[in-house]
Amino acid sequence: MLLDSKSTSSSTSVAEERLSNIPTMVSEISRKISDFMRRYRALVENAQAFFEIYQEEYQTLSALKDRIKKLQDQTDRIDKYRKDTGRYPTIKGQPSAQRYLARIVAKQSKLEDECRELENKINSARNNRYECLDHLTDEILDLLDGHQIFSQFLGTIALSTPSPEDKVRYIRNEKYKPIYIAALAIALFDEVKFKKSFKSTFLKQRLEHIFPPQSKMSLMASKGDTKVSLDIFRKPMEAETKLAYREKILKPLAKVALLQSIGMHSPQTKALLGDDSYRLLEQTERKQLTTLIDKKTKDYIKLGIGVPIVRYLSPEEKEKFEKEEKSQLNFMLDVLTSLKENNGELGDLLRIPMTYASFVLSTKKEYDYRDIYRVYGILEEGMYRKTYDPDYVQCFLKMVGRFPLGAGIYFVSEDSGEIERAIVSSLYPQHVDEPICKQITRRQIQFLSRKELIISKQSNFFFEVSREESHYEKDYLDARYNNEFTWNAAELWEFQIPAIEFWKRDGIRKRNARFNPESYNAVASDSTRSG
Repeated sequence: MLLDSKSTSSSTSVAEERLSNIPTMVSEISRKISDFMRRYRALVENAQAFFEIYQEEYQTLSALKDRIKKLQDQTDRIDKYRKDTGRYPTIKGQPSAQRYLARIVAKQSKLEDECRELENKINSARNNRYECLDHLTDEILDLLDGHQIFSQFLGTIALSTPSPEDKVRYIRNEKYKPIYIAALAIALFDEVKFKKSFKSTFLKQRLEHIFPPQSKMSLMASKGDTKVSLDIFRKPMEAETKLAYREKILKPLAKVALLQSIGMHSPQTKALLGDDSYRLLEQTERKQLTTLIDKKTKDYIKLGIGVPIVRYLSPEEKEKFEKEEKSQLNFMLDVLTSLKENNGELGDLLRIPMTYASFVLSTKKEYDYRDIYRVYGILEEGMYRKTYDPDYVQCFLKMVGRFPLGAGIYFVSEDSGEIERAIVSSLYPQHVDEPICKQITRRQIQFLSRKELIISKQSNFFFEVSREESHYEKDYLDARYNNEFTWNAAELWEFQIPAIEFWKRDGIRKRNARFNPESYNAVASDSTRSG
């Protein structure tokens, strides 16, 4: 039997203790997420090493090039004098201009060797970072294909978060966040591209080149699942179109989403934060931190990633490759710059997912899981205040609904009148207040079906009017639930709710409407008589 979250405090602690001893990644997507997080962590560690030495390396490189240039200038002047006059010049303090020139040439050659060695080292490290980021992004884009995969991916991350009391919760959430934000940014862009006429030349030209006018091709419809209403208006992409879409637009967007806070790992940022990097900051400190993270992140993208050095079959291929890479690099930098703007068409592609992730994967030390049910209202308010682009927010909220993936719902079963539990399992609800869920209890006993349930607003105890109009007395609800009509599903994830079973679907969706006691009693009475 699934325990009520308010039944006893001791049962929760026992559950947490047992959960810590159970493997948390059993499904294929769970393993993928675990692998992405590990590889992103390796990328962060590499970035930390970059931040430790990059300024010194580039200063040394600049000094070497400056010294080489000065020596070359001396050599050029001596050679010019010799060509013009037919003899070497007289150099003050030097008995022989020839021997002096030989020493300059030898010194310049040595410095050029040092410069070349340092450049090779920098380029090799930069290529390695580029490849690690590029491969990680490719792997993520390979996986995120279709709304069902997006739902499972985002839901698994949300459900894998530690409990609010867990001391490593905010540390672990910080590792999940960039991957979660990247997936949300991709999903958001795939929606807004239908509604938005972009000012960005980068996006405008590429969308026009990739998609025909009035195209309704969507990454979310790529699996051909016609059971979901969004697919009525969306068409799957052809392989060639999808590849161009990924390489030309989604990849740089995913990369900047993954890297948007990489500057947090620089020594200067850590010095500003001190020993407690998760403490609440004063306004002045927060402003300093934001500025520093922005600068270091841009340094990392420009100098730590940059344009890779590769071999080309022809000068034309070299020019084409470098032009494309520089264009994507500049787009990524433009997105970061736009993060500072309210209602920015580039920055909001990340700002909205970042705000959403800050609630679902909070890194605050003091955290209440019920905050995830507030994020819908926060974004909606930001839309009205024009903090965020209204078109973006509307698309995003329509996609995620009021209840985030992985959120725990209490509802009254239409069939039995019992209060049951469910977990939000899919994006794109037909109505934002009616989440698509997997029911996990039947008559309050553990139960996992392969069909999904659409929880009507009238049967969802999150809404006060639903509780008031239910057949349950207020005193009973107050005593049992203590005004907490949502629950933290992550506490039971993998402990009582196996991921591999939870995500199985048969494609059937049933709407759970309001329970009608009279109809139920009549059915029960008929059943008794026929028995």
